[in-house]
Amino acid sequence: MWLAASVGESCDARFAGSIRAILIANEVLMRPIRFVLLSVLFQIALLMSAISSTGQNTEDKEAGPRGTAPRASADRYHTHAQRDSVNIGAQILPPKQITKAFFSDLNRCCLVVEFAFYPKKGAQFDLSLDDFAIFESGKDVPEKPGSPIVIAALLQKKARSGSAVQVTSGASVGYESGTYTDPATGQPTRAHGVYTSVGAGVGVSNPNPVPVSTDRDRQIMEKELTEKGLPEGKAAAPVAGYLYFSVPQRKKNAKYQLEYNLNGEKLLLPLS
Repeated sequence: MWLAASVGESCDARFAGSIRAILIANEVLMRPIRFVLLSVLFQIALLMSAISSTGQNTEDKEAGPRGTAPRASADRYHTHAQRDSVNIGAQILPPKQITKAFFSDLNRCCLVVEFAFYPKKGAQFDLSLDDFAIFESGKDVPEKPGSPIVIAALLQKKARSGSAVQVTSGASVGYESGTYTDPATGQPTRAHGVYTSVGAGVGVSNPNPVPVSTDRDRQIMEKELTEKGLPEGKAAAPVAGYLYFSVPQRKKNAKYQLEYNLNGEKLLLPLS
């Protein structure tokens, strides 16, 4: 009996030892496989993170800066108004200031209004071009602001021959000057332009230009108007930008009022 028990215990010990040996062998064999799998998963995670980061950076770069820098307060603008949860300011740009502020010759087609929005802390509003309109004294029908796409297309259509000022593109930096007839005053006006490193600029065309601007011109104008225009969407912090109103013939002594629909309440801001 004692011998049988000893033999049984010896067999059990050998069996257990074999099992441990098999487990150790499997562990040794599986280590490289697990390492490879973990390495692959880690590389996939890095790749996905890089793709996500690249997409975000591309989106941010494409969005670019929007609007203009708001002034210290709404009362720094020509006209301003105050409500419980927001202050607003606005002013119309004279032709000379438009020439300085834009490469695109907006004096040919538009009135430009700078609008600033100052929500109180904790307040949030939706800004939309549909909430704005401009009234000219003596006229009952208001003009709604145009989108950068529409205004750029309008400028392209209105491009003229002769010594008209046109948007130009290029990578160099230079200076050109010339004259054109100001549609607002009917007087010859000196024009000048500087090429920029991003490829947009104002130049005086050659004596025999094509009577319409190119698609490249339109794209440059559209990009500029988009970047400087009033941003649409949620506003929980001060924001400012330009509104473009298609007014073919700007009258020198005309009076204008900007209408802004603030959550159903119509505010009238005298611009001149």
